[in-house]
Amino acid sequence: MASLNQSMQLKKNCELFVYVLVSLEKDIPEDVLECAMCDDYPINCAKELADTLSSLDKESFDKIMNKENSAEAQDLRNWWEMSQEADRLHKFLSADAE
Repeated sequence: MASLNQSMQLKKNCELFVYVLVSLEKDIPEDVLECAMCDDYPINCAKELADTLSSLDKESFDKIMNKENSAEAQDLRNWWEMSQEADRLHKFLSADAE
């Protein structure tokens, strides 16, 4: 069973993914929506969120990340910065291990 902190983070990731998909006017997978709306259905959608953000053109990326007066946009910027830093650290440690 996931810890409370981990469950909260999984839910937050789903909430951010919903924000991105709504901003892109895309369909929201049922399991992602369920996770975002319910405390007892945690799924890990961090990879899908990161992949979606990575695939965006600059205009779409900036529009979603910099939406004025949006707590979701601020949370997403924070999440993206942490995700990018984790990727850099992982690459550094992987290269160091070789």
